[in-house]
Amino acid sequence: MPNDPEYPRIEDHGVLLNNRTAALVSKFGEVDFACFPNFDSEMVFSSILDRKKGGYFSIRPVNRNLESRQYYEPDTNILFTLFSDKKSKVLSIMDFLPMSFEHSVYFSEIHRRIETFADVNIEIDFNPFFLKRRKSVQKVDSKGYNVFSENSSQFLSTDLDLKVEENSVTGTVTLPATAVRWLVTAHNLKKAYPPTLFASEDRLWQTRRFWKEWLMKSKYQGIFYDVVNRSLLTLKGLFFDPNNFMVASPTTSLPESIGGERNWDYRFMWVRDTSYVIEGLVQLGYIEEATKFYLSIIDRFEKDGKLSSIYKVSEDSNIEESSLDLAGYMNSSPVRIGNGARSQLQIDQYASLIISLRMLLENSGFLSIHTMEKVFLIGNSLINIWREPDSSIWEIRGDKRNYVYSKALAWKALSDLSWLYSRMGDDSNASAVLNEARALREEIYRKGISSKGYFKQSYETDDVDSALLRLPLFGFCTIADNVYKNTLSVIEEKLMPEKYLFKRYTLDDGLKGEDNAFLMVSFWYIRNLIQNGQLQSAHDGLMMILDLLNEVSLLPEEIEFKTHRYLGNYPQAFSHLSLIATIMEYNRSVKKQK
Repeated sequence: MPNDPEYPRIEDHGVLLNNRTAALVSKFGEVDFACFPNFDSEMVFSSILDRKKGGYFSIRPVNRNLESRQYYEPDTNILFTLFSDKKSKVLSIMDFLPMSFEHSVYFSEIHRRIETFADVNIEIDFNPFFLKRRKSVQKVDSKGYNVFSENSSQFLSTDLDLKVEENSVTGTVTLPATAVRWLVTAHNLKKAYPPTLFASEDRLWQTRRFWKEWLMKSKYQGIFYDVVNRSLLTLKGLFFDPNNFMVASPTTSLPESIGGERNWDYRFMWVRDTSYVIEGLVQLGYIEEATKFYLSIIDRFEKDGKLSSIYKVSEDSNIEESSLDLAGYMNSSPVRIGNGARSQLQIDQYASLIISLRMLLENSGFLSIHTMEKVFLIGNSLINIWREPDSSIWEIRGDKRNYVYSKALAWKALSDLSWLYSRMGDDSNASAVLNEARALREEIYRKGISSKGYFKQSYETDDVDSALLRLPLFGFCTIADNVYKNTLSVIEEKLMPEKYLFKRYTLDDGLKGEDNAFLMVSFWYIRNLIQNGQLQSAHDGLMMILDLLNEVSLLPEEIEFKTHRYLGNYPQAFSHLSLIATIMEYNRSVKKQK
């Protein structure tokens, strides 16, 4: 089992990314989550989900009294884990997933460099795959060790002398000061190769160059510059190169509450992410990336003849939801693979595609008429379904309802669809769709307001919903609208247990475990404050969130109330997208005041 039987905190991890997959590395030197060859492939390392059964790759000093910290090489996703005593550095581990400028060239490898600053004893444990699926281990001359599972293999290339014990590779090595050693683990090789053939120094140079050159395209020069750049690098790494889809997070089943069952697989692409991604990318100058992302979804829609809420990013995975025989992070089960929300009707998914297209076109993007015609087909689908109940942005499992947020976003999409028709010279359809949008708006004001004068979560209930914080952000109403002012007050009263930290809703969704602070909502709230001219309060909120950042400036899906520990899948695209959008809006507002 791993060196430390305790589960490391989620925030005590850096992440490696390379547009195909990702790996979590704890500040204790353990790779405890990684899937190969793709984001949604089988878990090769998974001890973060079960300390007894999950696979891991650990490198750490024998001396447990050393302090450790993590940091990224500036402007890259190259991660360092540094162990020190009170006086000086002792051991550094540099980890990266290789990047290539050629999209067809892919390295299914983790490169780990050990560098010593003093004489040090180091424990190395290499135990990929679930314990029950690990079948055999083979030492291959002086090249390394091959570990076989039922369906695949994982090779560790090293010239260090380790032992094979009970289907595990383990050992303690003593290295002198100034020593440098490379260890490379590669997935599903047919032969064994020595470390030199993996050319780690060349791969490092290429990877460093890739990240730095990509980041140089960003147009952002405002406040919190480094935080925006770290979020950008994280988001870029979450894209899957072969089809330009983006996973919501590279992990599965990290719990939204400890001991609860709100444990979901986020290693897939959500259509609603499009508007958030495109909003961020186009404002930062990444028009090409935004366009490719948009086209990849439209092409999939044309191929399938319908729009799903969730798509798998590769052909490796099964998106149908099931559970694994693992304990779960801190015994939070079930551990799910696949996601049942795929079959839900989520009206905002359709709406997001239309809204993001207008955003793209208004920011120098360009699409062919053929693509525009496909978007109009999606618009026709939205016209046919907006009156139906759905499962909401929160993918609530249970009875469908007429969620006000879904209806309001459909209104925004229909308004933008009318704009698109006008742009194409089709005034007749533009007028008809605009009338549809007006009818929808009138219905929301007729059915979606409680007797106390605030926007409800749905037509069927007087519950409140933090998603309604977005209404003024996409122009459904102004921040000064009396109904919205009442809504904001009720949300603050019922959904904000701590300043700037929010629950999503009051509805009993039937799931075990408390709903904790959903970070995306905090950013929506701060943007409300900005739009209302409350810049000091907005600044205070931003600083509070930034204080919650871990030492590598990554964000999870949720924060636990009171303790502020990280929860949910990590890192979370929505959190980083919302952070970028909020910082940019705050930056613009501050400039206007000068």
